[in-house]
Amino acid sequence: MKTTRWAAAVVAVAVMVTVTSCSGGPTVQPKQAKQDIEAIVQRSTDGVGSAWTPRSAARLGTCPSGDGVTWVYIIDGQASDDPAKDVAAMQDEWDGLGITTERYQSGSADPILGVRGHGGPVTSVDFYADKAGYTIMGQSQCAAGNLTDLDPNDF
Repeated sequence: MKTTRWAAAVVAVAVMVTVTSCSGGPTVQPKQAKQDIEAIVQRSTDGVGSAWTPRSAARLGTCPSGDGVTWVYIIDGQASDDPAKDVAAMQDEWDGLGITTERYQSGSADPILGVRGHGGPVTSVDFYADKAGYTIMGQSQCAAGNLTDLDPNDF
């Protein structure tokens, strides 16, 4: 049951990132966008004090608007005994960074809690707090560039 809920949460994150669009044209360079999203995700993990493991290095992709490139960074962590407290701490952290946030929860009897945000230094960022584990997924601001012309290893 928990594995199914966890998988559903991860799918929901992937769908959200896919449909989120960058507003306006790119305002940063790809290297800066990557550094920014990695720093925000890392800073966010510090706020809830779990053991965290990146799924992979930040991945370069095309902005949903088609105008520029973006970096997506996903990191998973161990759940604590108080997911609600961790969601509140994450929301406070992101509000302090100028990210517009919104809390949510799944509709099950044992809900998955979370907070999502957009704006400021990110296109989108999500924190899923399930008793089975935590996930933070961040998408950088759209950056100047064309995916076919950039080598992710150069950043």
